[in-house]
Amino acid sequence: MENRLKKEIIKMKDWLIEIRRIIHMHPELGFEEVETSKFISKWLERFGIEVKSGYAKTGVIGLLQGGESGRTVAIRADMDALPLEEANPVPYVSKVKGKMHACGHDAHVAILLGVAKFFSSVKDQIRGNIKWIFQPAEEGGGGGKVMVEEGVLENPKVDAIFGAHVFPFLPVGKVGVYEREGLAATDRFTIKLIGKGGHAASPHMARDPILAAGHLITQIHSIVSRNINPLESGVITIGKVIGGTAFNIIPDEVELLGTVRSLTPQVREELKSKLEQVTQGVARSFGMHDQFHFEDGYPVLINDLEMTRLVISACSTGIGK
Repeated sequence: MENRLKKEIIKMKDWLIEIRRIIHMHPELGFEEVETSKFISKWLERFGIEVKSGYAKTGVIGLLQGGESGRTVAIRADMDALPLEEANPVPYVSKVKGKMHACGHDAHVAILLGVAKFFSSVKDQIRGNIKWIFQPAEEGGGGGKVMVEEGVLENPKVDAIFGAHVFPFLPVGKVGVYEREGLAATDRFTIKLIGKGGHAASPHMARDPILAAGHLITQIHSIVSRNINPLESGVITIGKVIGGTAFNIIPDEVELLGTVRSLTPQVREELKSKLEQVTQGVARSFGMHDQFHFEDGYPVLINDLEMTRLVISACSTGIGK
């Protein structure tokens, strides 16, 4: 089967590129992937794979029962786009204003359809079942959680699940694998500094939240370097600052939005605690109030060691070390 797989992949190349570009040109945001789901279902049905739709609104499942009974393996891809305007000068640029596939989910769908196409052609040689999971709303929408709650890993029960993500920093033809912690926990936070507005010419009569926000941002970016062991990993980034209405007016409040990434529960809690502590300290020092909200997101992805080594072995055999 290994030699046949290599030959089929080569044959599929142009088709895979075409599939990816079609999806790229028609991006849909989380839980809105209606046309993407129809497109996926059409191809799965063409391959003779049983299709189940409606999971997490727009999720799609493909189920292939092999020639012999056995365990069930699932392979997962996300399919939602991002709310970004595409400016890439390519012939397959997004046709939807304000939406684009900027995180590779178009490629993930194409890859998974390619896997489905191959294994459907060798169905009789498969012992067990293969379940293809096309997940909506990965970009902050929690689509995977909803699918699990709705039973995507049951009937038949999934014994192991695999997923992959395109990575532009790897050389073409290389596969990167993490044996334990694969992806960081991702959380988000919102900070509001509430001061007292006033005229720009009379800052002494105001409590300037923009000035306080500048100091707070600097303090936040020192949390990791001065509180986390250099051998551990942690990231805090402020991605959005909202404040002010005019060039000559000091606003009443400023809002900061950001994200925290970590690889252990201990670091995660430490960063959360320090964020709140620093926020309160800076707010007090400027004579103002604060509102701090921390939203727990996805936990750390910890890969199963046995399954990871199976992937490493398969990749080493198929494409070399």
